Amino acid sequence: MYDLNGKVSIVTGAGGKRGLGRAIAKRLAREGSQVAVVDKIPALPQDEIEGWRGIQSVVSEIEAIGAQAFGLTCDITKPEEVDRTVGEIAARFGRIDILVNNAGVHFNRSLKELSDDIWENQLRVNLYGTFYCSRSVAKKMIDFGRGGRIVNIGSFRSKAGAPGETAYCASKFGVIGLTQCLALELAPHNILVNAVCPSLTDTDINIDMFENISIREGIGMEEARKRVNEKVASEIPLGRLGTSDDVASLVAFLSSDEASFITGQSINVNGGLFTAI
Repeated sequence: MYDLNGKVSIVTGAGGKRGLGRAIAKRLAREGSQVAVVDKIPALPQDEIEGWRGIQSVVSEIEAIGAQAFGLTCDITKPEEVDRTVGEIAARFGRIDILVNNAGVHFNRSLKELSDDIWENQLRVNLYGTFYCSRSVAKKMIDFGRGGRIVNIGSFRSKAGAPGETAYCASKFGVIGLTQCLALELAPHNILVNAVCPSLTDTDINIDMFENISIREGIGMEEARKRVNEKVASEIPLGRLGTSDDVASLVAFLSSDEASFITGQSINVNGGLFTAI
């Protein structure tokens, strides 16, 4: 649908078996882009037991559809590591056209349970990491002189707070402010910056919430996941959870020339949730 042939994309947080990053990386590849698949660790131990090799599995899936990809490990909370990784990608491909800041963490804690470590971790990954990656890639895009696209993955919690979500909301609200500022500053270089704000999708970012419910109610993890997902789906006018592919479709559009006059926006992918409440 969108012609990304010859483009080079970076997708952070892309190694999860059930994550948005995997779907986004594969969708950009199907549109013709070469993809750098980035995550903090090669794979989670539990996933490896189940045969999932993290970033290498995503690379293999992309190669199977005839596109080029390679995987890199990078802790996006460390600016020097980000710069080194971005430099390696630029040297390998000779250009960077698209950055998708997808890496994120989510810990659900009430204010009295919210430790400094959890507060700082969510800000460092969700907000600082997005900033470090955007700064490093934007410098390369400016040097290459071809313009580019930066797509930040926000959340419906970028726009509406909730009990137990103090740290997560603070970090994701920050991503929206960062998106707007970068869009204005980078517009003269034809670098477009937008955010995608999904409602709950069936990924593992909420695993902390599922664990808490599992312990509190004495049920299994999958049952906890099912209960949360069913409750959220019942509140969405379209009657279902969003999927990773729903999010990936919007990312692909914003990465393409079809979105050449859209920047500084934070676009909901939520099945009508915010138009109804």
